[in-house]
Amino acid sequence: IFHERDLVIALALHRGLLDALGTAELALVVSTISYEHRGRNAPPPPWFPTVELKGRANDVERLIADVQRRERRIGLPETISSSNGFAALAHGWASGIELVDLLDGEELGAGDFVRNARQLVDMLKQIAEVAPDPEIAATARTAVKGLDRGVVSAATRLSESAADELAEIDD
Repeated sequence: IFHERDLVIALALHRGLLDALGTAELALVVSTISYEHRGRNAPPPPWFPTVELKGRANDVERLIADVQRRERRIGLPETISSSNGFAALAHGWASGIELVDLLDGEELGAGDFVRNARQLVDMLKQIAEVAPDPEIAATARTAVKGLDRGVVSAATRLSESAADELAEIDD
């Protein structure tokens, strides 16, 4: 796993925090690992469709806090805290809600949404590759398909096209 929170992802897999989730639910829980609030204002209060998912998000928060404590104790740089602020958007987008409906009333702009969704897609692709449980791997692959659509997919294709152009210049 290649991510600034790679240890958290590995521990979440090991501790069962990603077990027995549906596609949108897995996207929501993984977003609590991948998302980092960057705005000046406080993040909006998180929304969770079920008490169980709120509990999983709380488990992720405790896991990150535990990792940070251990890093501090042995003098390592601390893992950056994440936020639950993208949870509802990740769940909605993975459920098929259209962007205009999803962002209605949200402070997060479309560009920030796409950036965060792409980071989530990348993390889920990696989880699909390393998950020891074939069910989690399959759910992660399905979540990628649900998230990598519309503007998120278009942005990915644009980035890949730009990278190809730059590679040609370098040759």
